[in-house]
Amino acid sequence: MLGTKDLLEYLRENNIDAQIIYLKAGEAKTSISAAKAVGCSLGQIAKNILLIGEKSRILVITSGDKRVDLKKLSEIFMERFRLATPREVLEETGYSVGGVPPFGHIKDIKKVVDSSVKRFSFIYTSGGSEDTLMKINVEELIKACKGEVLDVSE
Repeated sequence: MLGTKDLLEYLRENNIDAQIIYLKAGEAKTSISAAKAVGCSLGQIAKNILLIGEKSRILVITSGDKRVDLKKLSEIFMERFRLATPREVLEETGYSVGGVPPFGHIKDIKKVVDSSVKRFSFIYTSGGSEDTLMKINVEELIKACKGEVLDVSE
């Protein structure tokens, strides 16, 4: 299983400008508690949601105040999607639920960055464990995950 050390190594190897923030146990359990811990808006906490389709897997990065609209996503990619199980998340990314960063996974997964994150200059997202966050500039995030920016939230 991968963790924060693996993510730090990935950041260094790929020359990605981001900062890991270590929190107390449970502070990043939800988007609301993570926002409170770092003193930002709920929208600035980005969620990394793995979706399983009939033919593909997509990791959607969306703001903490939004929800992925499966209907929109299905219409764009012409296949139906469902939320990955915790086991599938671990098998596809190498990280456990609650610690999945937007990149540095064990498998190559297509990334979609929801346009909602572009409201901010930087966001906080999972830092490889339940007790870490990664602060990253939104443009750096899009570049680092080679994400396609689409409107897939409600």
